[in-house]
Amino acid sequence: MKKLLISILTPVYNEEDNIYHIYEQVKKEMLKLEKKYDYEHIFSDNASIDNSLSILKDIHLKDSKVKIISLTRNFGVTKSTLNGLYRCSGDAIIQIDADLQDPPSMISDFIDKWEKGNMVVYGIRTDRDENFFMKLIRKGFYRVANLLSNENLIPDVGEFRLIDKSIIIELKKINNYNPYLRGVIANLGFKQIGIPYHRERRYKGNSSTNFYKLFDYGINGIISHSSILLRLATIVGFFLSIISFSLIVLYVVLKVILPNSPPGLTTLNIFILFFSGVQMIFLGIIGEYIAKIFDQSVERPIVIEKEIIGFK
Repeated sequence: MKKLLISILTPVYNEEDNIYHIYEQVKKEMLKLEKKYDYEHIFSDNASIDNSLSILKDIHLKDSKVKIISLTRNFGVTKSTLNGLYRCSGDAIIQIDADLQDPPSMISDFIDKWEKGNMVVYGIRTDRDENFFMKLIRKGFYRVANLLSNENLIPDVGEFRLIDKSIIIELKKINNYNPYLRGVIANLGFKQIGIPYHRERRYKGNSSTNFYKLFDYGINGIISHSSILLRLATIVGFFLSIISFSLIVLYVVLKVILPNSPPGLTTLNIFILFFSGVQMIFLGIIGEYIAKIFDQSVERPIVIEKEIIGFK
């Protein structure tokens, strides 16, 4: 009987201190399942500037199950991941980061849930070793995203997940240059289940994720799944117009009743600054949507592969 194939996908950017460890941990877990499953471990290198690619090539020479995608530049983790998913040939695909924050020991749990008919199995971070500020930002994002989005995003779910190969078929049908994968996969409608776990600190090195990247990722998630911000801009603009008109009427009435009243430049400047600030915020929101449309319309490739190793 032919074994089913499990694809393990690991995005990489400057992970020279972690690559060998994630490779060994994944290999250890998959050896426990070798009677039923074969596997491939695909590393998608996002143009690392350290020795990540060299280490991967050395590992591949010793283990043909390791396959490598090397990109021409850093296209970002979302596009790198999407391209990697398209390269996977497994019956199920498990995405796991190289930093060992997500435990490879859960691979068998993911597969067990998949065997029971769940097409998507994701890890739910019950706790994580990070500072209070970052925890607050993440919790705030999920609350805001679910408030503004047309779809429901499950809190504390990241990219650590298993998806059935049928999900890849559906992803290929979606014409989106830069999708919010977490939301797209979660809302395709397939049967899914979550497994709680504690997320550890990085095994070694520093994360390349910063506040700007998290903000950009969050904005992309909201804009990709909702037009409510544009509607909000219209509603707020309408009410501000009413307030502005009311203030003009009030000013004229006061001038008639109290012709010698002070001009009130300070109050006027405050209102001008306030309304200007609101206008700039909503111009930015409109700009984000326009930029999303522009990126999609020019039909650029998701990524450009410089080198692929180990694929047939």
